Amino acid sequence: MPTVSVITPNYNGGSFIQRVVESVQQQHFSLEHIVVDDCSTDNSWAILQELGCAYPWLKAVRLDKNSGPVVARNKAIEMASGRFLALLDVDDFWLPNKLKTQVRFMQDNDCGLSFSDYRFVSEDGRKIGRRLEGFHKVGWHLHHMTRYLGCLTMVVDRNHFPDFKFPNVASYYKAEDFIAWSRCMSVSGRPALRCPHDLARYSVVNNSRSSDYKSAALSVWKLYRDIEKIGLLLSSVYFFSYSVNAAWKRLRCKPILDRSTIDEDYSWSLLD
Repeated sequence: MPTVSVITPNYNGGSFIQRVVESVQQQHFSLEHIVVDDCSTDNSWAILQELGCAYPWLKAVRLDKNSGPVVARNKAIEMASGRFLALLDVDDFWLPNKLKTQVRFMQDNDCGLSFSDYRFVSEDGRKIGRRLEGFHKVGWHLHHMTRYLGCLTMVVDRNHFPDFKFPNVASYYKAEDFIAWSRCMSVSGRPALRCPHDLARYSVVNNSRSSDYKSAALSVWKLYRDIEKIGLLLSSVYFFSYSVNAAWKRLRCKPILDRSTIDEDYSWSLLD
């Protein structure tokens, strides 16, 4: 039985698949990698089938119709046999030993939900941003004030959350992961804990689902009011805090540094 099930949805990510699979291979840990292809129209599925023959821990499946990332992630979770679920989008990647470091941290701290530090990288992999060091604990209120928790570094212990899955909300909210973490905190009454290591890289990709900042901001407001049913005053406080944090993060941590000065010890280079 694998310790960790890595969950990756894919839609037309053919240019990133080799990188994300090799990033998982470098974990040297007990794992399975489930990649669910959401009826891609590029060469993604062909690449996944070829890699699946080379790597027995890679499980590639294809949906019957294009259904969006929520359905793709939940399909992978249904197939997962690991105690821990780790989320990794196809255009992002991890540093070696990310899983070993974070799972050990969670076991040592009896933690059901954890995240780590990370950095932004440019789409071509040549530039990198300053380290994003999160809060040591993120509870329900701080979660709504910052929206800091994304899929890239999150790990879920199914011993704590045996029925974990992503809620099926309208796609324009772009918030299925946010609501999932919110519900975990509500059910357990415990915050997500920070594993204090720089372990992952978030690719800043043009025209990606998260690159439309105006649309993202509007979806945040609607999420507070329509889904979370938060009052007008508290929603306004949360939204103001989120806006300030989001602007600070984009400005301070955007990928402008030479990546070789940061990742020189990273054994697999994007540029190889």
